[in-house]
Amino acid sequence: MFKKCTKILNILLIIILTLGCNSSPTGPNNSTENKMYVYSNSGNTFYLVDYKTYEVVKEIQLPVSDTVSYDGMQISTNRDYLFFGAQGQFPNPPSGFAIYNIKKEKLENIFFTELNYGIGYFIAAENKSEPGLVYVHFRDYGTYSIDLFEQKVKEFISDEHSFVLDKRIYNSPDGKWTVVKKNWEGDRYGGYTELEFYTQNSGLHDLQFVLNRGNKDSLRIDDFVFLKENKLFITYLPGPTRGAQESIGSYDLETKKLFRSSLKFPWSLNPYYTAYSPSRNEVYTIGAYDKLYVINTDSYEVKDTITLVGKITGSSQILITPNEDIAFVASPNSNSIFVIDLNNKEVIKTIPVKEPYNMIIP
Repeated sequence: MFKKCTKILNILLIIILTLGCNSSPTGPNNSTENKMYVYSNSGNTFYLVDYKTYEVVKEIQLPVSDTVSYDGMQISTNRDYLFFGAQGQFPNPPSGFAIYNIKKEKLENIFFTELNYGIGYFIAAENKSEPGLVYVHFRDYGTYSIDLFEQKVKEFISDEHSFVLDKRIYNSPDGKWTVVKKNWEGDRYGGYTELEFYTQNSGLHDLQFVLNRGNKDSLRIDDFVFLKENKLFITYLPGPTRGAQESIGSYDLETKKLFRSSLKFPWSLNPYYTAYSPSRNEVYTIGAYDKLYVINTDSYEVKDTITLVGKITGSSQILITPNEDIAFVASPNSNSIFVIDLNNKEVIKTIPVKEPYNMIIP
């Protein structure tokens, strides 16, 4: 009886939301070939920005309803669709997704699964044979694969879950690895991170190795990027996390050895997020303050420090353009995206956007 009621609720939600699926923008219906999508990671508004002119092209509205909320934006395997998490509010929140067609610039579908778990962390599985496949982790239930194009749950992958376990999933740029980042939180667990490396397209079944298993290297990893020398650059907190200074280092993915740099950054309530430019051999990182650090990946030294004028007191994401000449830093607390010229190492423009966080260039 419960499943039948849930199905009826889902059908009603789909009918209500589909009526608004044109996702009409506010203002002129402009477009651009230089698409960058910006989302705060919650709410029903996201933005199309031209990453060459640095102008907001249009504001796009997801269909709203008293019974539905949105959270999280990811891009599909073939980089032709944006996926948004959707959640019903009553009686038990069914998990669903909104699917936005980038080429047509139109929201094509909203659907709900029979998983009444709320919104989980999700990412494209990068499986070319199943381009709509995503991995979803629900903190209180476990990890699933769901095909968003077929609108069905494919597999219940793992029942590993815990209130103190934050699990995120990433794909390596070279298509070799799917990485599961497991943050064990709280004093009871010491606050540490394990990184599980799976062969990509194995459905998170072919585990090859684990970095910092059981807190062997005593660190809490904030963020990481793959370097071209088969290394994993990391920002991390060493040992006990309370009041520790942020550190940087790298794992050699062949030897599994950790290199700890002597470079330290100011303590930050928020993680130090990173981005990498292969052509420049530079990593960029920023915490909760107004300093973006440019790090040489050969010497692990700070090459430059770029000051961002504004209220940078929250988590800031970094995105680099395809030609690696421009870096965007999203500052949700400043309602701004900072445009940084990486040749001259200076801020050249500030784009006003409400609470920007996640940025994607298809």
